[in-house]
Amino acid sequence: MEVTGIFFELLQVAVGTRRRLSAVPTAEEWQAVFDMAVRQALIGVCADGIDALDNEQRPPRTVAMRWAMTVVQIEKISRRQNMQAVDVQRRFSKEGFRSCIFKGVGVAAAYYPHPLRRQGGDIDIWLDGGRKRIVRYVRSLSPRETVSYHHIDFKAVKNPVIEVHFFPTFLLNPWRNMRMMDYWKRETPRQMINRVELPEGLGVITAPTDDVNVIALLGHIMHHFLEEGVGMRQIVDYYYLLTRGCRELDREATKRLLRDFHMTKFAGAVMYVLREVLGMDGRFMIAEPDAKAGRMLLDNIMKGGNFGKYNEDIKTIHQADGPLDRFVRRERYNMRLLRNYTEEYFSEIAYRVFYFFYRKYWNEWRLRNIKTTRPEEMNNYEKD
Repeated sequence: MEVTGIFFELLQVAVGTRRRLSAVPTAEEWQAVFDMAVRQALIGVCADGIDALDNEQRPPRTVAMRWAMTVVQIEKISRRQNMQAVDVQRRFSKEGFRSCIFKGVGVAAAYYPHPLRRQGGDIDIWLDGGRKRIVRYVRSLSPRETVSYHHIDFKAVKNPVIEVHFFPTFLLNPWRNMRMMDYWKRETPRQMINRVELPEGLGVITAPTDDVNVIALLGHIMHHFLEEGVGMRQIVDYYYLLTRGCRELDREATKRLLRDFHMTKFAGAVMYVLREVLGMDGRFMIAEPDAKAGRMLLDNIMKGGNFGKYNEDIKTIHQADGPLDRFVRRERYNMRLLRNYTEEYFSEIAYRVFYFFYRKYWNEWRLRNIKTTRPEEMNNYEKD
């Protein structure tokens, strides 16, 4: 069997759409599947698949032991991140900020059958308070934090990095983005009180509701696909959201939002990947699968791995000599979008110009006036 086919079948066993592999992989194939799972940050999820296999189909002892030890480490890190998420929300609450944890920790706790096996990255927290107030507070603790369009880094806890979001995600087209900003503003109060229990009694967090996650996670996947690359881990997140959550999702209302945000085509691409890779049943879908756009998305996922880290084209952009060279390389790379995502392609060019001055304003000009720090509070974060 082709290694990619084995990997896809193992994922299907893991999520429950297949009972066994179609053939017994060799030791070399199992090692290649392990390496592919590492690239996609899905070692823990694939371990669910291995647990469900008959003994004769499981990997040889050397691979199995390495796999098991990696899963133990993933679960250990997940426990620590869950406790950090609770603590971070508590600290922001004391400062008068309502918040919710979204993506990683929140998604794992709400939808995954074995939440601790979902490999985490940063802790993403959405604060209610407005960009200026949030930036002012974060920089009062850590003055040189970098501001992006939708979040500010917060390295008070060094591992993992905390991303403090002004809103979950955004669109490149300015007019459609205004609609999305209105949507986040309407939904903010409801999201800040939606409680989710963490596994093993580690605590309770607030996290987005299912219907908002449908838009927020899809927008996150789309943003990373357009900008750099997206991994299979985010696709598995979406699978569990649609199949284990969303029991009362108003699909017609969701489809209207997708049209308003010009996300229907990309939703169709994701549905194609969910069907082809994970075997998702059509009754869970929020759009018609789009084979052409879906194949393009799947190629990006398999070529680049988690967040495009293994994509040589992306590496070339980061190796550019200065802003102008980086801009040219970026636009050359983005030519791939022209046929399937024409609006996004031209909007991205305008966004790059806007974002150049936006970063200048928040990360250079405004920093000249920052003098106030609160070192005693920063030290308290670091001790934790």
